[in-house]
Amino acid sequence: MRLLRTLIMGGVMMIPGLLLAMLIWYLAGQPVTEPMESLICNGIPLLSVSLGLLFGWKTGEEYDIRIES
Repeated sequence: MRLLRTLIMGGVMMIPGLLLAMLIWYLAGQPVTEPMESLICNGIPLLSVSLGLLFGWKTGEEYDIRIES
């Protein structure tokens, strides 16, 4: 259950990451040079998804299954 919750949160965080990347790309003057375009268009959504996965994993401890031996 913890893994499923983490994957869902990571997937949902893609939407605000893409919107934020589009806004920053537009405000930066729509750069077409390679380093800036790659950092904005790929880096921001990847960071957003990564933070969503991290947040989902850290807050999903109550759903964790513990096997006692």
